[in-house]
Amino acid sequence: MKRRCYRFPMIKTTNAALFFLAAGILTSVTVLSVYQILFAFPLIYFTYQAFKNNEYQLPKSGYWLFAFFLVALLSLVINFDIIPKPSKNFGRLKYFLFGIAGIYVFRVWLNEATLKTKTILANTFLVSIIAAALFACYQFWFKGDLRPKGFTDTMRYGYGSGMLLLTLLSALIHQRRLPWLNWGFALAAFIMGFIGMYLTFTRGAFLGFLSGLPFVLYYYRPKIAYGVAVLAIVIGSVLGYFYFFGNQDQGEGSRYLMSKENSGDVIRRSQWKAAMIATQERPLLGYGFSNFHSQLKRIKNDYDLDAKEYDDAHSHNLFLEIASGTGLIGLFIFLGWVISWAWESFRSDKIKASMVIPFGVAWVVSSQFEVTFDANNASMIFFFYAISSAIRIPSSSSQVHPR
Repeated sequence: MKRRCYRFPMIKTTNAALFFLAAGILTSVTVLSVYQILFAFPLIYFTYQAFKNNEYQLPKSGYWLFAFFLVALLSLVINFDIIPKPSKNFGRLKYFLFGIAGIYVFRVWLNEATLKTKTILANTFLVSIIAAALFACYQFWFKGDLRPKGFTDTMRYGYGSGMLLLTLLSALIHQRRLPWLNWGFALAAFIMGFIGMYLTFTRGAFLGFLSGLPFVLYYYRPKIAYGVAVLAIVIGSVLGYFYFFGNQDQGEGSRYLMSKENSGDVIRRSQWKAAMIATQERPLLGYGFSNFHSQLKRIKNDYDLDAKEYDDAHSHNLFLEIASGTGLIGLFIFLGWVISWAWESFRSDKIKASMVIPFGVAWVVSSQFEVTFDANNASMIFFFYAISSAIRIPSSSSQVHPR
């Protein structure tokens, strides 16, 4: 009885936390902070209950992620004296805990949350997609912004949209198995979200979306997927040709046709080189998780790299950022988590695989051009990891979306 007394308010707290997550991913870091505060309570409670009841087992990917958390923590401890703002770096470790302990929360929440609650949360998320897209359209067409920032920033919005739109498309295709999804509302959100993403002209996000699209369709109609894959390769090849062999001025009409000589990519390549040098300097545990930026100016000056004036930012590549911060040990374990999550998703049922694998493909591809562990996208990624690792979708196809 006492257990139920605490469990009910924890479910309600989870509902509230997820509402702020759904509302804030594409709209506000402040709203997301409310999610993080609220979600901490069910994380602690359900993790405690899992260990108390000997139900603490995790999928293999969960152990890989926990191991990476420990390595990232160790990297910060041994580099504490060179970290400008340690509280900020240590604070970023929470996303990994949200991913790990979130599995314990969602194992319970998925069974106890009502269909009405799930529908409200899904609709809240769809509203946020539409609102963010409308604001991006307003910035582009009425304010004259060449690259709309949306509510959260051009890169956060563009890259986040590129990933989540694939999962939304999978949900639309398989909506008969998802009774909480309003099909018409979701279709409107997908169309508006795609327009918003396109207008940001984030090439990495667009490439990630193209890479993940055939995987969405593979779990629906494989033959269509093969055709779309060929089309995606053709589009990617055309963009690649302009990028590698075009001239510097060709991208004035569209950023998607820019050559490698544009100033933005010169900066990006200098960031990549600096991150690789940082990894060579400290190959085991790096300079501390998310602390590459503190060494950037020194490395660019010492090794005479381009774009020396750009000296307070990340590496523009998630995996290079992980390597420079946690060393090759951290990178190896991080890749172990990514691969094990992918393998578990691939071996799961069709619906889960169709929603997770395209998301993962887009995330891995787009992460070659941006560090996608900003507050908004890290919250989304590790929520998605936790719920996908806990979810159990019924095998029956009898669930029909109410019209």
